[in-house]
Amino acid sequence: MSVRTLCAGLLACAFGITSCVSAGQEVLMELGVPTEVGEAQVMDRIQHGGYVLATLQFESTQARFLVPASPECFRVLQIPGRVDFTREGRVGDMVRGVTHCEAVGIASLEAWRDRSSRPFSSALPAGEEATFNPFYVDAGVILVRGSFPQATRIGWRPTDDVVAMLPRNAACDAVASAGKGKMAFWDTGTPAFAISVGDQHCAVTGLADPL
Repeated sequence: MSVRTLCAGLLACAFGITSCVSAGQEVLMELGVPTEVGEAQVMDRIQHGGYVLATLQFESTQARFLVPASPECFRVLQIPGRVDFTREGRVGDMVRGVTHCEAVGIASLEAWRDRSSRPFSSALPAGEEATFNPFYVDAGVILVRGSFPQATRIGWRPTDDVVAMLPRNAACDAVASAGKGKMAFWDTGTPAFAISVGDQHCAVTGLADPL
């Protein structure tokens, strides 16, 4: 994010649902994602435990979302296929016919950061400790759940109960096993976020609400 209850993209979340939704719409618009209703092509879907990583191609941009691995979402995210994307809920709602699939997270963190015109928490220190527990591992990703204070840099609130998606590699295996590490944010380049334990550095590739 369901997602954190992410109002993806905004510090305005701290001030109420109305301003949060409005700010979320602004960020989506800057990303090229429709803020009301728009059509998108389903490019890919990969299940990771209770989540599905879905890639949608809009008219002018491609975006990745995390959605629940529910029967409804599998019906909506058919490949090949197209969905209607509506700006409902925290991140967005994907619709095919009468079936809905509400996104609970984002996995386009660099794009989310880069295309927002808002200054996100520039006063935060360069690194704060994240604490978490891994709860799902496969050949491609590690999912961990915990507290990620730096996530507020892209407007992710609250930050005390968040699911983070990490790539599966030796560094991320070590970080996930440690259960805590310094979380850093970069305002340019890739990745947007990384968690470090000693000399092991693990990029964060997605943020979502717990299911």
